[in-house]
Amino acid sequence: CLICLEGNAAPGFQGIRQYTGPVYGDGNSYNLPTQELYNAFSPIDPRRGHTILDIEAFIAAQTDPSSITYAIGAGGHTGYYNNKYIKRQGEIGLPDNDLTSPVNYRVIRYADVLLMAAEAHFHLGNNQTAQQLVNQVRVRAGVPGIPVQSLNDIYKERRFELSGEGHRFFDLVRTGQAAQFIDGFVTGKHELFPIPQVEIDLAGGNWQQHSGY
Repeated sequence: CLICLEGNAAPGFQGIRQYTGPVYGDGNSYNLPTQELYNAFSPIDPRRGHTILDIEAFIAAQTDPSSITYAIGAGGHTGYYNNKYIKRQGEIGLPDNDLTSPVNYRVIRYADVLLMAAEAHFHLGNNQTAQQLVNQVRVRAGVPGIPVQSLNDIYKERRFELSGEGHRFFDLVRTGQAAQFIDGFVTGKHELFPIPQVEIDLAGGNWQQHSGY
């Protein structure tokens, strides 16, 4: 199994289902950005386009839109795809191309480090330093700086900068906001995933299941 040895399966999972056309390869239409996320970005923020592919706008901009087709996945359709992790045409010839991609999974980025530092400085009362760090990220992205007057300003910047990279759930959990933003989230339970029962059994019952499961 090549997924066990090399590459990154995320572009295959998050690509456009049964897509035929230029630029992109096909995929499974998982992890779809929402309209709410799209609207949250400023229209002048270049990160919106780098993060979110508006599939209908993309098709309309092509020289032969009628030649482009795609299907809607079982998980529904928002009209948007995670542009950071979509398989490109040049990857289609790879062995087992649905499961491997040369696109690296971004475990940590310098912008993430800057925003973590900004959050820490704000907690310490170093608001000016926090603002400088946030705006270092924004200026690099090509958007104007902002006043940082609350932790929420930093949380929002993390969302804009790191969307689609796997941080949002954990940011919401650690900041105590998960129940506010995630439908069906139960505080005191869903912060952790359940331990598989087979693992508890193999441990001779010495492991205690997480609360609520």
